[in-house]
Amino acid sequence: MEVLTLLDLHLQYQQEKDKGAEMKLQRTHDMKTVKEILSHPAIFPHIHEDGLKEIEPPDSEEFHWILISDQEGAAGVYMVHYHNQSCVEMHTCLLPRIWGAKANDSVKLLSEYLFHQLGVRKVITNVPAYNKLALRFAKTNGMKIEGINRESYLKDGKLIDQIMLGMTRKEWICQSQDQ
Repeated sequence: MEVLTLLDLHLQYQQEKDKGAEMKLQRTHDMKTVKEILSHPAIFPHIHEDGLKEIEPPDSEEFHWILISDQEGAAGVYMVHYHNQSCVEMHTCLLPRIWGAKANDSVKLLSEYLFHQLGVRKVITNVPAYNKLALRFAKTNGMKIEGINRESYLKDGKLIDQIMLGMTRKEWICQSQDQ
């Protein structure tokens, strides 16, 4: 699976902003930084089921942690997991200081990396139905609802549906040309 080895290139992508600021993304094995981001009080409650008190992100070839950073330092991480050569599942964990336009910029960088550089054909994500902010973020950035995984996420003692969203490479190309 040669596609998998491309993530090891640790390529950096930059996007110049109006005021000269830049945003970068790169694969990281710095699990201390990843854990700090995942443990942030605005992120942690939305990324774990009942029973998890502390998060220990795995540093393995199965999970690719893509660090987003800007002039202020680490701004968030995307977890990317290959289902097969064509399809990856991603999860978004962005610090509140970049929510809004910068968050949208970061997902554009990630999409460019996944679809253009790595040649991925499809990106999917699963969002607990109660997480309206994450659902809106995914849809705003081109993902479409593809299904519901009923009663598959335990939160506050209740089984919650997860919404599966996805975007194909063709959809990303069309979306990119419209901007």
